[in-house]
Amino acid sequence: MNFCGPYDKQLAAQYQAFLPSPLLAGWEFRQKSTVVGNVAWQSLAKTQEWVLTAAMRHDLLNDKWAVIITDTDQIIQYTNPNFEEMTGYTSHEALGRRPTFLQGERTSQLVRQRIKQAIERQKPVKERIMNYRKNQTTYWCQVIIWPIVNRQKQVVNYIAFEQEVPFDESYIDR
Repeated sequence: MNFCGPYDKQLAAQYQAFLPSPLLAGWEFRQKSTVVGNVAWQSLAKTQEWVLTAAMRHDLLNDKWAVIITDTDQIIQYTNPNFEEMTGYTSHEALGRRPTFLQGERTSQLVRQRIKQAIERQKPVKERIMNYRKNQTTYWCQVIIWPIVNRQKQVVNYIAFEQEVPFDESYIDR
């Protein structure tokens, strides 16, 4: 049997006669671990030893932004409640995915390329991009992505501050 850790192995060994399968122990219900609210990003910041500016810390605490935090491979580690309001996706649905899951056929390839290049160069980027909600309706999104460094000056995460903005013809194919 596959177990989740040393405690599970110890528990299974102790109760082997009573637990013939992980299904009976409830292991099949385990989901991605998440911590809710500011505690989640603060825990991530502590673990990764982030060095944040006062402005970034202020924006993280501000209800104005939808926040997405990814690792260096662009895998989502955290989203705030504003993300769910804007996109329709819960944190559980977004965690473990790349932010590109919000993009679609009408998303500008030029904007996607500029974002990708900035991330590859580990530079901040500010763009307006067409994203798709869970119900497949589109919305224009102002996104500001910052690399987050640790005390050793290594990029350990990326943080995206996102906000829905009104449609403007000038955003198309720029």
